[in-house]
Amino acid sequence: MTTNDYDRVRAGIEAMTAYISGEPAMDAYIADIRAKDGNLDHLADSATALCAALLFQIAGMTGKTQHEVLQELAHGLNRSEAEQQG
Repeated sequence: MTTNDYDRVRAGIEAMTAYISGEPAMDAYIADIRAKDGNLDHLADSATALCAALLFQIAGMTGKTQHEVLQELAHGLNRSEAEQQG
């Protein structure tokens, strides 16, 4: 398991790269993690670390608080879901 923020964020980038590459790539990535240590807890930790780093960066770039950025994301997702359903 990674112990510093750099390694956690890097692992998050690897996981998200596999995720956006499609289901076969993500399946292979998860199988590789399971083969190495059988523990997927660090996958969630890595994704959380990446999200936190991105949130910090977006807040800094926009001049908004991290809470405001999260609220805007939530509202945007709600709007998208409503449009897809309606």
